[in-house]
Amino acid sequence: MFRMSVCSVAFALLLWGPLAGPAGPTALEAQVSGPGPDGRWPLQPRSPGNRVLAPFMEGWYANEDGTFSISFGYLNANEDTLYIPVGENNFLEPAEFDGMQATVFFPGHHRGLFTVDIPASMAREDVWWTLRKANGDVTRVPGRVTSNAYELDWMPRPHGSLPALVSFDSQMGEGRGPPGIMAERTETVSVGEPLTLSINARDPSVRDLDDVRFAEVGLRVVWSQLQGPGTVEYTRHESNPLPEVDEEEEEPDSAAVAAALAAGPAAAEPPGPQVIPLSEGQGTAHVIATFSVPGEYLMLAREYLMLARVDNFGAADSSDGDQCCWTNGYVRVTVR
Repeated sequence: MFRMSVCSVAFALLLWGPLAGPAGPTALEAQVSGPGPDGRWPLQPRSPGNRVLAPFMEGWYANEDGTFSISFGYLNANEDTLYIPVGENNFLEPAEFDGMQATVFFPGHHRGLFTVDIPASMAREDVWWTLRKANGDVTRVPGRVTSNAYELDWMPRPHGSLPALVSFDSQMGEGRGPPGIMAERTETVSVGEPLTLSINARDPSVRDLDDVRFAEVGLRVVWSQLQGPGTVEYTRHESNPLPEVDEEEEEPDSAAVAAALAAGPAAAEPPGPQVIPLSEGQGTAHVIATFSVPGEYLMLAREYLMLARVDNFGAADSSDGDQCCWTNGYVRVTVR
């Protein structure tokens, strides 16, 4: 049997007119006569600034009270951070669930940033997240709890890892997993004024502590921005340890330490001092954040939604790819 791959077919159609003989100049010119409406020639890859931004449904949890929590994230294949405020270009349907979604989209795939809780009566209905980029590209995804393949659980992972338990001083109770917990108090600060953000965390994992593989496992707190109109700059809080120095190397001066903190680790890790280690598996993590609102706004305040992700990804059985084990803590900040 004669077989032809999809690529072969596509190549053949480029050189040969459909259902015709060898393509002469007229047939070929008709197919590659010039760039399309978006300015790209046929088969030309899109530019780095025009790649996909796609919402993701990461899975769902069945809660003890009969409700369900649908976990969402996103993939930003662009090299730049994109900003799409909640509104006609960034919305959830039904509208009653609108408001907690990301509006700041950092490059890469970011999992389980927020959840939508639906009652048992809506178990057969979808919750759609729609995004529209400035160039008009629209992507949307349904959040649904009808597929067992996407069901997530709270069971310990093979080595005993579990999501951290997190809390804020202003309220009782602890949050866990992507649903996490929202701070009761909204912080208020002026543009350019430093603000200290804090979150408490502890690791309930059920590991064999006598196993040397788990001797160094701790928690880390990763502060980032989920919503807001401008950028956020982070400064190391005095409680956050300075980078460790090799004993064989000379002690770096303060300028070198400051430069290293400003530069942050390479690519895959979140930048700079908003990553706070809790090596003992519990404690309080602080970071100093400074908010900037570029341009002129005809308003008195802008609201940011800050996200603190607490994870134990130092364990072999814990990563966002395994959908375990991290917990989200949210803090609202009003910037005057």
